[in-house]
Amino acid sequence: MDFKKEFFRFFKYWPVFIICLLVSIVSAYYYLEIVPPTYATTALINIDKSKEKDSQIVTTINLQNDKEVGLEEEKILMTSNNFLAKIVRDLKLNISYFEKGYFQNRAIDDAPFIVMPSISNDSLPQKLYDVKIVKEGFMVYDQVTEKRYLLHGHRKSRVIKNLPFTIELKEEAKNQISSFENKDFVVGIESTEMAVKELKATIGIEAFEAPNNNLFLSYKGTNPALSTKILKTLISELDKTIVINKQKTFKMTVAFLNKRIGVFAKEKDSIQSVKESYLKDNNIYVMEDYIASKSSEKSLTSATSALNQRQVALTRAALNDVKRSGNNKALGTDYNIDAPSVNQQLVNYNASLVQSEILLQRAGKNNPAYVSLAAQLKVQKEAIINSLTDYLNFLSQNSAVSNAERNSAISAARSIPTKDKELGNINNNLDLKEETYLSLLQKKEETLLNGAVLESNLSILDSPQTNYSDTFPKRKTFLMGAILFGLILAFGIAYLSLMMDSKIHTEEDITGDSNEIPFLGTIPKIDVQEKLDNSATSRSVIAEATRTLFSNISYLLPSKVMNNGNVVLFCSSIQGEGKSFCAFHNAITISNLNKKVLLIGADLRNPQLHEYFNVEKEIPGLTNFLSNNSANWKKFLIKEAKFSENLDVLFSGEIPPNPTQLLTNSNFELLLEEAKQNYDFIIIDSAPVQLVSDTFNFSALADVTVYVTRSNYSDKKTVAQLANFIKKGQLKNVGIVINGMKRNMGYGYDYAYTYKDDRAKKSWFKRS
Repeated sequence: MDFKKEFFRFFKYWPVFIICLLVSIVSAYYYLEIVPPTYATTALINIDKSKEKDSQIVTTINLQNDKEVGLEEEKILMTSNNFLAKIVRDLKLNISYFEKGYFQNRAIDDAPFIVMPSISNDSLPQKLYDVKIVKEGFMVYDQVTEKRYLLHGHRKSRVIKNLPFTIELKEEAKNQISSFENKDFVVGIESTEMAVKELKATIGIEAFEAPNNNLFLSYKGTNPALSTKILKTLISELDKTIVINKQKTFKMTVAFLNKRIGVFAKEKDSIQSVKESYLKDNNIYVMEDYIASKSSEKSLTSATSALNQRQVALTRAALNDVKRSGNNKALGTDYNIDAPSVNQQLVNYNASLVQSEILLQRAGKNNPAYVSLAAQLKVQKEAIINSLTDYLNFLSQNSAVSNAERNSAISAARSIPTKDKELGNINNNLDLKEETYLSLLQKKEETLLNGAVLESNLSILDSPQTNYSDTFPKRKTFLMGAILFGLILAFGIAYLSLMMDSKIHTEEDITGDSNEIPFLGTIPKIDVQEKLDNSATSRSVIAEATRTLFSNISYLLPSKVMNNGNVVLFCSSIQGEGKSFCAFHNAITISNLNKKVLLIGADLRNPQLHEYFNVEKEIPGLTNFLSNNSANWKKFLIKEAKFSENLDVLFSGEIPPNPTQLLTNSNFELLLEEAKQNYDFIIIDSAPVQLVSDTFNFSALADVTVYVTRSNYSDKKTVAQLANFIKKGQLKNVGIVINGMKRNMGYGYDYAYTYKDDRAKKSWFKRS
């Protein structure tokens, strides 16, 4: 990337940068003037919650595993509406005093007067009033209704309708009223509810590092003194509230303990009397042995019944399993039945089954021994089923007997009087009452000891102080941001302008779109005084530029066998791009090189060459010859010796009604053929190709076509259209020229060869 080139691309927008910077800086300065700075005031306090555990009736230290108690209750208290409303009322935060300024009102604490609401603070409207001390009293202006009120006297004023307050001059200001007269003050009033909302929004309360019994308090306001006072009052009120709450807790705790101790004492005595009567009336000491005996009998019968029921379930399962099993399937031997004979039958059956399987494999299915053994197996299985059935019947009879014994034991246990349970309840209640009674007595003593000295557990680690460096907005940062914003805004405008700019400015705008068309050079933008400064010895900017242009045109000229003149056609896209200007100066430049030059004005619709030669527009010329081929075109030539003795000019003549028809006849071609015999160069100033088709009618007669564009005027689409003309063959051997180029675009046109300047005395800064 060419940074120098990119820099100059944006540098031309320097007025935009300056304007954006000025607007941003002025806007930032105005904003800083109208917005009052906000200061941050902070404080750090500690609340030791561990001291409160000793006075608790129910201790939860073990349940919490000595976990630190947070300060959520204190946070909620300090942000509660009732707590903040008291601060608002104490400091009268719903009334604000300002000294009126040109840009902004400055908050003050030492206003010479006091505003006293005449209605309830909860009913005050949110308004601003202008107050001015005058000889008669106070002049009050309502900024909302735009009404004025005159309160007579400097002492407490009377109540005026539609004015929700009265005003009184402070004692210290009564002796110097003249120093406050005609000073403008502003008073802001609002309801307590609104003031509480604003206070809650601006105050900050958060835990500060470890341990979590530290609280960091902050307040942001425009008045540092008031901010400090608010935090001090907040801490003071919190301290008072903590002590008051402790006093309330102490009184309530002692009263509660005394009441409960009396209740538990009566209940304990009553339970002891009931127990004594119960023991005497029921001989509870005999019932203990009976309970032990019946409990043992109940346990034994229950165990026997459970064992019998288990055998019944196992026998039934075994019986069902044997019945479901096939003739050639082994029977289980792990039924856990307490019947050895049945278990032995199962083992014998399985042994016979194995023997039959072996015999079947050796002798075959029809073997008499196998048939006999199979019949024996069937008999054994029937015997097992009968044995299991008999055993199951036996178990059922035993189960009935066991259940009867168990039910008898249970009935006997139930016959024990429920007074044993009642006696246990009496003992439990008595133990609980005694434990609670002793605990209450101990807690009462602890509470009395702790309540002997009630003090706050709040301590101030850092008193409220204002950090004047931490303000909003910060002037330097804000101004630097405004400067940066101005630069970015200007850069954005310049970037968008460059992106949306479709005009040709430099050579890159042409070669970037079509590098196949030769670039012949540039013609600088000159002053009106330099417009005609082009002679053989001239060292002017235009003279040097056209000499360079002719040198580049020479490379495009085709080589010729015959020594005929060269035809150079100057054309452009639209009017105003300077083709006539370029044709004029190139004709002079070539003629000053001892070349015979004929300059022809072929723009029959809007001729411009006559202005450079200071002749009439209707002077006879090309149209006179084209319309009458019997005339001699040479008699219309104008010799311009004042520019060059080698230059002849054929002006366009009177504007014809049919320029296209004139240019398409053969007369113009005959003219050029004859001119080639007498001139070295024929320069043709033609019509714009995008407006009319006149130039295309004779463009094929030219040896070189110079396509003129104008810096900051011609559109970039011109190059694409020119390429299209060349592709179609409407123009041939074309080169592009940029006219009207600024001299500071890096092409060095200010370097002039003037002998006068070499001999002239230079100023001191030029010599340096």
